[in-house]
Amino acid sequence: MTTLVRSRRRAGWLATTGAFAMVGLLLVPVVWTLETALKTKVQAWSLPPHWIFAPTLANFHKVLFEQGFGRYLRNSAVVAIGTTIVALTLGSLAAYGFERFRFRGRQGVFFGFLLAYMIPEMAIALPAYLLAVQLHLLDSYILLIVMHATFATAFATWMMRAFFKEVPREIEESAMTDGATRLGAFLRISLRLAAPGLVATAVFCLIFSWNDFPYALVLAGLKTQTLPVAVGSLKTPAGTAWGGIMAVTVVAFVPTVVFAFIVQKWLVRGLTFGAVK
Repeated sequence: MTTLVRSRRRAGWLATTGAFAMVGLLLVPVVWTLETALKTKVQAWSLPPHWIFAPTLANFHKVLFEQGFGRYLRNSAVVAIGTTIVALTLGSLAAYGFERFRFRGRQGVFFGFLLAYMIPEMAIALPAYLLAVQLHLLDSYILLIVMHATFATAFATWMMRAFFKEVPREIEESAMTDGATRLGAFLRISLRLAAPGLVATAVFCLIFSWNDFPYALVLAGLKTQTLPVAVGSLKTPAGTAWGGIMAVTVVAFVPTVVFAFIVQKWLVRGLTFGAVK
């Protein structure tokens, strides 16, 4: 018995040590990025690296207020939030329809949603550019939101169908027996019960749109340029402003981390929804 307890403790210590080592390894680039963003140009290029230094916010002030990256941050936020709202609305309705209704070709249509998610973005970006020129939609938020939503909606449909599958039909039937419409039962019962899944899907859709590069590169202009594309302007023939690049990187990942931290309770519930009966 004592040997078994020791063996379990040893396995627990090994698992804990491995987990801490993995977390430390994943945090290395994050710490390096933050550290470089807080250094001067001389400190960033120094060899060996300066581990102890006086931090400065000069890089953040320069990129946000002098080089106009605050505008790109706003553009990314508008497109990401708009994409998430559209994807959740359309994806939830489509997922509910796939799960609750039986119709001919249902599996084929659902496979079409997954196929749309697997198509490379650049295969659609160039035709979308030509169409946007004809419709005078180039360099507009609507164009970027619609193009991002084509992929995000397919992903949201796939995710939300699994969550609606865990919601008992009997609850909806009871609500409709009491006088609720199908839409009312969906909004008041099913959608509320699947709220953790909705939050988890929203996080993934937001991150996808926030980090998108191909669509923003081809379809965005001076007015709607987003952070992933704008950061390339800091690399010039005269040199690379590593402090500025790292500052923009920190500015880019902080909002998504904060959002995920705020909704972490619902995110964990959504990712484990239906795992235990």
